[in-house]
Amino acid sequence: MNRQTAFALLGLSVASLAACSATTASDKSYSLGRGVVNYDELRRAGDKCKVEGGALQAKQDGGDPAQLSNYTCVIPKGD
Repeated sequence: MNRQTAFALLGLSVASLAACSATTASDKSYSLGRGVVNYDELRRAGDKCKVEGGALQAKQDGGDPAQLSNYTCVIPKGD
């Protein structure tokens, strides 16, 4: 499997997980920033997001799944 295929599959996996959980975002939600996605970076970001009470979601507007800016840590509104 080549690198582009792996990133595409990873992006689809994250997108499908995001579609399963509809949440309302608060000001605590944030984009992962700039750069090219790699497995390790996405995993670290996902772990950090989870600790903060959120979940990674791919943007639903058809962005490039190979770019970090296409992913957001969505933290639901709390008390």
